[in-house]
Amino acid sequence: MTRSIVAPAIVAAALGASPAAAQPTPPAPGQGPMIVERIHGGWLAAPDVKVTDVDKKTSALAGGYGGYMTDSQLFVGGGGYWLANRASDRKMAYGGIVVGWQDATDRRFGFGVRGLLGGGQATLSSSVTELARFPDFGSIPLGMLGRDIDRVVGGTLTTRVVRREQGFFVAEPQADVIFKFTNHLRLTGGIGYRLIGAEDRDDSRLRGVSGSVAFQIGGGS
Repeated sequence: MTRSIVAPAIVAAALGASPAAAQPTPPAPGQGPMIVERIHGGWLAAPDVKVTDVDKKTSALAGGYGGYMTDSQLFVGGGGYWLANRASDRKMAYGGIVVGWQDATDRRFGFGVRGLLGGGQATLSSSVTELARFPDFGSIPLGMLGRDIDRVVGGTLTTRVVRREQGFFVAEPQADVIFKFTNHLRLTGGIGYRLIGAEDRDDSRLRGVSGSVAFQIGGGS
């Protein structure tokens, strides 16, 4: 009698506990479902033109930069520029690694910063004035030594142009404003400063402020 009553009770208790055991355990406070998002990135190329002063003359630098952009923001690559003129006595070219960061790339207007770190080579010219011969001051009348000495020694001085090649270190930070045409085409305009480290005090002839315009092609969405 007792066994027949206990057995159904155990079965009923097991059936009642099964739905509770089958229910999922609620997540701990502060924990939610894991969300996986795709990181957008891609290769980017940007032809670039700079207007700047080189050796106290307004000049144009042609070149560009290229590399990989991660998440449409962080850029790592390289770039190079050269002086766009045909003068043999004033040349400059430089290049190096380029690192940049762009923000608000999903909007029509955005901004960014980037910098180039590397080295380059320049050709600079200098005018050297030399005395071709010394006049015979013993044959010059004493009255001319005071007021007409320029006429007496005039024509004895010669001027020649000396060209010299110069290697240098360059660091060029820049801030940009970005206009987005599409996810893969953007126009940038920026202002930077070219810092030069060179020997023989030629850095002052090569450094300066620059304004640039570039087209960014690619780089992901």
